[in-house]
Amino acid sequence: MKIKIKHSTTYKYSSTVPRLIQCLKLYPSICDNQEILDWETSTSNGKIIESHFDGLGHRVQNIFIKNFSGQLKITSQGILKTKDLSGIVKGLKEKVHPLCFLRETDLTKPCKNIEKISSEAKKNNNKNYIEFVHKLNLIVSNSIKYVSGSTTTSTCSKDALKQKKGVCQDFAHILISAARFNQFPARYVNGFLLEETTSGENTSHAWAEIFIKDLGWVAFDPSHKKCIDDKYIRISTGFDFEDASMIKGVKTNYNGDEFLDTKVDIESCQ
Repeated sequence: MKIKIKHSTTYKYSSTVPRLIQCLKLYPSICDNQEILDWETSTSNGKIIESHFDGLGHRVQNIFIKNFSGQLKITSQGILKTKDLSGIVKGLKEKVHPLCFLRETDLTKPCKNIEKISSEAKKNNNKNYIEFVHKLNLIVSNSIKYVSGSTTTSTCSKDALKQKKGVCQDFAHILISAARFNQFPARYVNGFLLEETTSGENTSHAWAEIFIKDLGWVAFDPSHKKCIDDKYIRISTGFDFEDASMIKGVKTNYNGDEFLDTKVDIESCQ
């Protein structure tokens, strides 16, 4: 499938920012699941500077601006050709050992509800790792209700489970927490999903990857009760939402307000 994407993030500042640094991980992952036919990242102010490829294969770029005021718009857009590999993520250009992703974070710490999810997944299981992880994904899918705007980027898996509602980020954090609790390395994935929306608006999407012995990384989308297919575009990954952020900014000596707006246009182009 060919998918065309345009993703823009606009920052507005209430006063002059003495020094602004933006670290970008906006380039799609290099892997067998997706072929990058065309991709470009641009900025309305400053200049995008190539930095490096990190251990997870991200192409990292930076923007440095001094004494900036007004509005900064960062846009990434292009066309990718995707493949449905039944959820298995192949050909990643990374050097980090999967066991690193057993590490807990503040957003994914296990709790009593994670223990309950784990116990339910273990019922009638004959130690088949693949069946267990698929069952875990379905249980997590039913653990909370999808409610837009019900959580923030700082909501942890424990709090989302407690209030029994959340968004794709929360589903991913809960699955990651449950997987790690059962000694399966798991990580957060940022990207895009081609789907029909009644509002006509699209946003970035989040899911999780779980490492299964003898199979490798397998991508699960608990908010949609399935593994990923050719409608998904993988951009960045990390321990949790914070670590996997596509854009991270640092401001020095700034006491004003920052306003953020994002827009995503995504469509099939074949």
